[in-house]
Amino acid sequence: MPADTRTARTIRRRLVVIAAAVLIVLVAAVSTGVSAYVFPAVAAPPARADVIYVIGPPTEGRIALAEQLRRAGVADDILISVPTDGEQSAANLSVCQRAFVSCVHPEPFTTAGEMSLLNERYGAGTRAVVITFTPHVSRTRFIAARCADPQVTVIAAPTSLDLGRWMYQFAYQTGGFAKALIVGCP
Repeated sequence: MPADTRTARTIRRRLVVIAAAVLIVLVAAVSTGVSAYVFPAVAAPPARADVIYVIGPPTEGRIALAEQLRRAGVADDILISVPTDGEQSAANLSVCQRAFVSCVHPEPFTTAGEMSLLNERYGAGTRAVVITFTPHVSRTRFIAARCADPQVTVIAAPTSLDLGRWMYQFAYQTGGFAKALIVGCP
């Protein structure tokens, strides 16, 4: 067999092995992402907590779930993470005018910053129900486990995303996990 033929076969074989390895890594990443972002473990809210915490952005669905949990007697207080200005700021959300609701802007305005705000307002030995949306549940749990002093139960408000938004969330949440590993808690 000529040397050129052996070299070509060796190159093809290496390319097949590399392609198979890339495919395996890709399948593993997608399956991990699907279980973490699309179908995170479902947690039931505790029977009683000290606060129901809506983390940003404060969407109608998240606020409605917080109010539903409050009516069910889970907690008396609702804490909402809000931006400093815009439609979702404390000045523009009518829910922020209610006596049992505190709307506060965390610094930094990140999930870790939101856990830091939770620590400032509620210490160790307290319980918080944190409301976010489905793609953010796993990362919120991860950051809460590392950064929050209170015992945190993370639940998702109903989420409806099209395929493009799911793909965006897959990339965004993966980047957020990487950042959480590198940066840590504020």
